[in-house]
Amino acid sequence: MRTPICGQRSASTRPKPQPRVEEESQAMDGTLRVPPDGLPKMSLRSKILQGIGYLVGLVILGWCVQVAFVQGDWSRVREADPMLVAGIVLASIASILLNGILFRLTLEPVRPRVSAAGAPRVPPLPGTAALIGVNWVCTLANFAPLRLGMIARITYHMRVDRLRFMEIVPWFALDLVTFLLPIAGIIGATLFVRSFGLGWIGLTAALITILSLLLWRGSKLRLVPARLRETARIIGDGRSLLICLPIRCLDLACNGLRTILAAQILGLDLDFAESFALASAGLVASLGPLGRLGFREAGFALFAQLLSAKGFEGGIDAAFIQLSMLDSAGEAIAALLGGIPLSIWMTRRILAPDPTTRTARR
Repeated sequence: MRTPICGQRSASTRPKPQPRVEEESQAMDGTLRVPPDGLPKMSLRSKILQGIGYLVGLVILGWCVQVAFVQGDWSRVREADPMLVAGIVLASIASILLNGILFRLTLEPVRPRVSAAGAPRVPPLPGTAALIGVNWVCTLANFAPLRLGMIARITYHMRVDRLRFMEIVPWFALDLVTFLLPIAGIIGATLFVRSFGLGWIGLTAALITILSLLLWRGSKLRLVPARLRETARIIGDGRSLLICLPIRCLDLACNGLRTILAAQILGLDLDFAESFALASAGLVASLGPLGRLGFREAGFALFAQLLSAKGFEGGIDAAFIQLSMLDSAGEAIAALLGGIPLSIWMTRRILAPDPTTRTARR
């Protein structure tokens, strides 16, 4: 047998070729790709689709503006009580703050504060104040095209907090679940009980509880594919649902309060249950892959018309379009107040030269 000389390797000791690891991961909405450098990127096809979607949204928004200004009565808006206007903005700010708190709470099951051995995690979890700041900036960025809010959020957490992309996906999924469960309960209850009271509260709570139990039980089924079990475990985390769902209901209540204050300015007789459902429908419409601008206002007005006594007979009432625009304007003003100064802070943190805040943890 021939003995290999020094510096050579026998065939049996040569390293086996490793399977090629996919260099890019696709985000939840199918538009973002995150290569190994940790920078979210968007394919040319996605950019074109997002651009077209944004233009469509602008056309829809233009139609809303045209109907509202031609057919609507703006005298009440011009003479609006400043306290009502301030209330709309403050309700929007409260919603932004609560969303930041929820982002912190939903991160805990994804990346616990301490390891299994009881040692502190390195790097540490982002603080609540930082997550509120990021959420404020991204709320403003959501008015821009190309899902800029999502890109900015992922970039920050990968660069600054050194979160892996595969940690961000279940984190955002859990936050989305805590968002959709109460909305489903609120809209479902309002379709049966139109007035706010014990009946509406009881039905809403029952629907949210049933949906949460179904999710919790379903996340533990063996039918879940192996590659999705960790994500299923996180979105079905009972402790997180118990803590986050009441806070999310409070967040949605702030959105409902904004809607009912806008209705008071316009002189519309709107029950709190209906305002709750309208605000929730508008939020769902803004989740579409093509952005929120235009789609949210139209979705809000369409659902308001659906809840009205006459339905869609005679088209969409201009007052409902006015209501949707006032609701969106309140959120936009609140987003501008904090989003502009905080965007400077967020950009500096992303571009910081410190390698501990620039290198994404792989």
